[in-house]
Amino acid sequence: MPNLYQYIDLSYLEDITDGDVGLIKELIAIFIEQIPEFNLGFSDGMQNKDWVKIAAVAHKAKSSVISMGMNDLGSYDLKNLELVAKQIRVQELQALKVRSEKEEKELVSFKNNLEGYPQDKIDWVNDNANVETVEELVNRFNFLCDQAVNELQQVIAK
Repeated sequence: MPNLYQYIDLSYLEDITDGDVGLIKELIAIFIEQIPEFNLGFSDGMQNKDWVKIAAVAHKAKSSVISMGMNDLGSYDLKNLELVAKQIRVQELQALKVRSEKEEKELVSFKNNLEGYPQDKIDWVNDNANVETVEELVNRFNFLCDQAVNELQQVIAK
């Protein structure tokens, strides 16, 4: 079936549901219900400079947007957002003269996570670990999800 939409591609949902339209619509409704939760998480994270929260929301949102065929948003933008937010947190923790045991574990965990990526990805994350990049990626997420929700509501209405 050809993709009639600009922002979504329901091929994955059609495949995993064996084309069950009712189930597809149910999964779409669940996705649409999740968007405000993601938006609020990003908004709260930005307002409070809670980079761990932003990374967690980005991680959680990845599989949801990918299931709606928004592969670039999930695999690239949200992954980059997650890594950049973690790197900003690493920088914060490294700047502390004294770290608690919990902060030390967090620092080691995030550093180890980033080190598992190819050097070009590590370099990109280090070069882009700033508030402006986080804002840009969050704004892109919000815009693309708004567009996707409009298309998904058309699918549900059919």
